[in-house]
Amino acid sequence: MQMNLTLGVADPEQSREFYREILDLPARCFSAEGAGEGYFVLCFSNLKVVFQSLEQMESQHPALLQHLSRSLLGVGVQLELDCPDLDRVERLAERYGWPVLYELDDREHGRRELWLQDPDGYLLILNGEVATSA
Repeated sequence: MQMNLTLGVADPEQSREFYREILDLPARCFSAEGAGEGYFVLCFSNLKVVFQSLEQMESQHPALLQHLSRSLLGVGVQLELDCPDLDRVERLAERYGWPVLYELDDREHGRRELWLQDPDGYLLILNGEVATSA
């Protein structure tokens, strides 16, 4: 079963750059007819995350945007991603001036996490394994 998740974004290009440059994820861009670059997609094995401009969402579903505009984007949404190289992501975030909200380094359980927010406030929890001493 394939699952699609659509998230509204204020500036698709800024969000795409974040996911491509800092997280090194291949973001495919698509254009809505006559609307320029209106959305991009991150594809995983059985999940597609679609990031769509708020303008496009409003034109397609006006009632939906009324509800979205009541609170900040990203509130209550948490995306967890396995990340094989958290050190690299941390260096890229620093290079681009993107703050790490929280870092967990749990050597006892061999787990490490970095928490970031994307440009629209969606919380990203990046998970990686740490080498444990044997």
